Amino acid sequence: MQEIFDLQWQLGVHILKNIGLDYENTIRDAEKKPVWIENYRKALSAELAELIREVQEFGIGSSNGKIEVVDMLHFLVSLSHIVQVEPSEVSLTGHDLDESAFPSCAIQTFLALDDLQNSLKWKWWAKGGGFKPEKARKAVLDLWKCFGDFCALFHMDLETVKKIYLEKNRINFQRQEQDYNEDTKTEADNRSIHA
Repeated sequence: MQEIFDLQWQLGVHILKNIGLDYENTIRDAEKKPVWIENYRKALSAELAELIREVQEFGIGSSNGKIEVVDMLHFLVSLSHIVQVEPSEVSLTGHDLDESAFPSCAIQTFLALDDLQNSLKWKWWAKGGGFKPEKARKAVLDLWKCFGDFCALFHMDLETVKKIYLEKNRINFQRQEQDYNEDTKTEADNRSIHA
């Protein structure tokens, strides 16, 4: 898991450098930390939605479903960097689940994402609040449990996750070099991944 955390750090450095930011300073800055937690939370939510769509259309067994699970991992590791969850604190050991557990896993992930959002002062109309780092850290650890369950549902062990992650990480670097953006986004490059 340490290698995945290190590679995601390198990707974060590369991506933020492309927009004129220093990754380490950005995720350590007390004022910027909540902004980037929210950025990565939204991105992870979008990947969860893509996974749900994939499962609705093709079922649990699809290769692209595995890729969508690993896409969630990218943002989960970046969130872990921010709230200082270490690789040694996480495990891909999920519960023994069958396909019928997918909706429950999706709901638990959504609830953990909601807890993460609630660790931030996002209700601009409410008094008090503020960033709650302990609550954010707990929510990220809960997201790791959800991720482990998704891995179990898709029959992915650490080696399978790592293999897919390495291929997707390479693609993500290529996308950055090719000025990847909303207008040019395509999933064609994902089809080269052997899940």
